[in-house]
Amino acid sequence: MAKGISQSLSPRKARVGPLNEFPSATAGLQPLQWSGMSLEKQKEFVEKTYQEFLSLIEEIVASSDRCADKYEHFMREHVVWRWTVILSTGVIALLNILVSHASAPGSKSNWGEPLSLAASVWAVVVTIVATLEGFTNAADRAQGYRESREIFVDVSREFTAAWDTFVEPLRDSPEACANASELLRRLIAADHELRARFKNLTMERQGGKP
Repeated sequence: MAKGISQSLSPRKARVGPLNEFPSATAGLQPLQWSGMSLEKQKEFVEKTYQEFLSLIEEIVASSDRCADKYEHFMREHVVWRWTVILSTGVIALLNILVSHASAPGSKSNWGEPLSLAASVWAVVVTIVATLEGFTNAADRAQGYRESREIFVDVSREFTAAWDTFVEPLRDSPEACANASELLRRLIAADHELRARFKNLTMERQGGKP
């Protein structure tokens, strides 16, 4: 079965809705008799279905890996923005101290007025930077990709385990054909729900409407 399921992030701490919102891999799975097929046809059918099933699982796994990459990207971006705002605020504080010192009674410095102007201009810059940080919303966008990744991984694991439980032990049997066909159908439906949920999660974090 699919070997490359990404587990690079820490264990999930939150789930976006229960997994049973997606078509289950196992609930109500009841093998049907496909006795009319020859043994060779049964083997051929299961193998062909497995290839389609595995291809879709690998696509879901690849999506989870891309979500992990996006999560790390936006977290780095969030850290950069935070450091920029913090350091910029610190510069304002430093400028204000210099202004106070230059403007103190008895001070012979001529830098009071230029420093005051610089502090005012820098305060505007900091306001713009802080607004841009809120606009990029990097931390929330990272969380959206993290939650999406968890959903992709959950579904891929459930369906992979279901194939190993309901198809592999029944190889070369009508039941294996029935279960393989049903699992593929449910996986296709689950993949459709995953894409819709992924779109909602990522658009919501960008302030967009799905």
